[in-house]
Amino acid sequence: MKHVILAGGSGFLGTAITNVLLGRGFRVTCISRSGRAPKGAVALRWSDDVSQAVASAHAVVNLAGANVGARRWTAAYQREILTSRIDATRTLAKAIRSVECPPALINASAVGFYGDTTVDVNEGHPAGATFLATVTQRWEAETDVLRDVTRVALMRIGVVLDPMEGALAKLLGPIKMGLGGPLGSGRQWFPWIHRDDVVQAFLWAIDGNASGPYNLVAPQQVTMAEFVHAVGSVVHRPTVFGVPSGLLRLLLGAQADVVLHGQRVRPFRLEGDGFTWAYPRLIPALQHLLHGS
Repeated sequence: MKHVILAGGSGFLGTAITNVLLGRGFRVTCISRSGRAPKGAVALRWSDDVSQAVASAHAVVNLAGANVGARRWTAAYQREILTSRIDATRTLAKAIRSVECPPALINASAVGFYGDTTVDVNEGHPAGATFLATVTQRWEAETDVLRDVTRVALMRIGVVLDPMEGALAKLLGPIKMGLGGPLGSGRQWFPWIHRDDVVQAFLWAIDGNASGPYNLVAPQQVTMAEFVHAVGSVVHRPTVFGVPSGLLRLLLGAQADVVLHGQRVRPFRLEGDGFTWAYPRLIPALQHLLHGS
């Protein structure tokens, strides 16, 4: 029975990955600050002996890090966003290097790596110059110490669509009330991906030979306006009440970058390495998430 360590496994994405792994017969250990784990998984705290658990692992999946959308970006919270990722990755890298048979590391990252882009970018493009680009660049750099001992896959995740969590969940309420619309200009690119495809991409990376950066986004590129209008069409509501950029800056401060910046991202390496999306097109993805069809 293969053993997978999952750091930061208490969130919605970590829980989904854990449940699929358990369903496939994997043994799963989840590391978190709280010591909680989904049913069927072994719970471990960061203060426990991580190296002992890692010694028996086939792969380590690292999702750990403070939620960039959870709180206003004060200077203190920006430090937490950065240090929570660096500290967790550094701890895992040290543990992996210390064991006799180092497991693969499947490390989360984000398409925010590219900054705010309007032209096509793929995994070969350099990091941008925004706060999130700096965070992801430094986050990924913490894995460099493992490149001579094991394979490392860097999963640059786009906007994960889930009806109960994240961007889609936050937009649904106003749209269902007929008060929804694009955020900012609406022209910023919105690199989306269905939750189930993210889960399958992580399992694909665990099972295979994935190495280096991968853009976890759907093949179909859309703008913020196109995304919001697609949601409206699926729930049969108008989407004419946009929120101006200035108001978002006033309400959210620097955190407005999360919705006002966009990335026109291509999943170049996933396509080249044979990954198959269950939901490559937006409307069918939304219909499945919102109507189960």
